[in-house]
Amino acid sequence: MEQNNIPSYQDDEITLKELIEKLLEFWRELWAKKWWIILIALPFIAYFGYKAKTALVTFQANLTYSMNDGSGGGGGLSGILGSFGLGKGGKVNLDKIVELSKSRNIIQKVLFTPIPLDTMDGKTDYIANHLITLYKLDEAWTNKDKSWMGFRFKSDSIKAFSNDELAALKMLHGKVVGGKNAKNPIFSNGFNEDTGILSMSATTVDEELSITFCNKVYDELKKYYILNGTKGNEKSFKFVAAKTDSITNLLKSKQYQLAKFNDTHRNLTDQTMLVQRKILETEIGKLTLMYGEVTKNYEIADFSLEAGTPDITIIDEPLPPLDAQGESFLIALIKGGLLGGLLAAGFFIARKIVVDAMA
Repeated sequence: MEQNNIPSYQDDEITLKELIEKLLEFWRELWAKKWWIILIALPFIAYFGYKAKTALVTFQANLTYSMNDGSGGGGGLSGILGSFGLGKGGKVNLDKIVELSKSRNIIQKVLFTPIPLDTMDGKTDYIANHLITLYKLDEAWTNKDKSWMGFRFKSDSIKAFSNDELAALKMLHGKVVGGKNAKNPIFSNGFNEDTGILSMSATTVDEELSITFCNKVYDELKKYYILNGTKGNEKSFKFVAAKTDSITNLLKSKQYQLAKFNDTHRNLTDQTMLVQRKILETEIGKLTLMYGEVTKNYEIADFSLEAGTPDITIIDEPLPPLDAQGESFLIALIKGGLLGGLLAAGFFIARKIVVDAMA
């Protein structure tokens, strides 16, 4: 019986041929509709071009810094400090530092720092008001429930703020650090897990403002962290210092009493007087020993306060000029053309498929 020797790949060749013919058919359809495709793409090109032209040019200031809590060294002395309940510390929690620098407590201190800006004709105002003006936030906040047009902060006394001022502060904080409805936040930060180096950046439409904002956040973070990081050691130091002063004054008083006693009671033979002098000498001896111990504790407390102070150091600070960041007009036109062209081509191909299926 004669076998069929037709190659097994014949069906594949036919399928590939049909596919190529179908692609060519689609291409002829699209070429025939090329002016329609261009016409449909034009609004997309115009929109993307307009968006690129009107997009705000921004300047990003970057700052890197390192931090440790000041309690990692000391060798054997750290054990001595521990025996007195001093010098206790732990590893710096970098996640905590990152969140702390974005907290409203830190950011609001920066926002209510008055600075002059060249783009505002050298006018000095709160950073908060500069941001509202530069980004037209009063217009963006206005809705059917309330008009914020012309709103500006009049003072930095947050405790005395009205409900409207508090609401504006919260919205501005969201614009700065990002939030549910905030895009492209002004301030961002983070750290490198391998090196432990922390970084922060501020991106605004004003070069001077970006640099100032970044530096101010760092300054406020440093002050807050040092103040809270040394609070325990400072309390211990004050306690030991008070004890030292008390014992020193009492020792001096007893020494003066003994000197006066010896001066007025020369050639003593009265046993009662001899006992009184012995009591004074014993008290002075005890106070001298106490003075030695409390002086040692004072030195330890002083060292603990000094060594326990967190060490926060800038590695690289932002310096002008900053690179201007903006969307490329040419790239925006290309994006608009590609998007509009693809949508138009998709429409005509889909229409042809439907028409062929119904034929």
